[in-house]
Amino acid sequence: MARSDVMALIGQSHLTWRRYLQSGLVKYGITLKQLYLLRQLAKREFLNPTKIAEMLYCDCPTATVVIGNMEKRSWLVRQKDPENRRRVRVQITPSGRDKLEEVITSAESASRAKVDPLACFSDNQVNELETLMRTLHEHLKISITQSEKQNNDNS
Repeated sequence: MARSDVMALIGQSHLTWRRYLQSGLVKYGITLKQLYLLRQLAKREFLNPTKIAEMLYCDCPTATVVIGNMEKRSWLVRQKDPENRRRVRVQITPSGRDKLEEVITSAESASRAKVDPLACFSDNQVNELETLMRTLHEHLKISITQSEKQNNDNS
């Protein structure tokens, strides 16, 4: 099997699992990115939009749309940073905490009970897969950073 075929399989598996998880969230009116952002904001006092874009693996305009949609639902609020008025702080609201609790207590436990994507593997295989995926992830981060640096140096 070609290396590109392996990467395609990884991508297809990721998308299949993502679609499955998203379908379970439809009845709650929330997306996976929104749920992830609520979880992250619940752990912190605030995040700025640039950090949110990085965490969601998207560009800043896309993060702004996600933030705006969530703000319309009163799940979060944007405020000027009192220490630097040019920066914005994004914070979870009580309504956002309620939505997070609603989804966590029902949707996730139900989806985990229905499908375990790793059930086809032994514990040893799961550990090996985790090691391989962490290695791949770190390699990608380093390789892409180096490639982008070279491209910037050549510009």
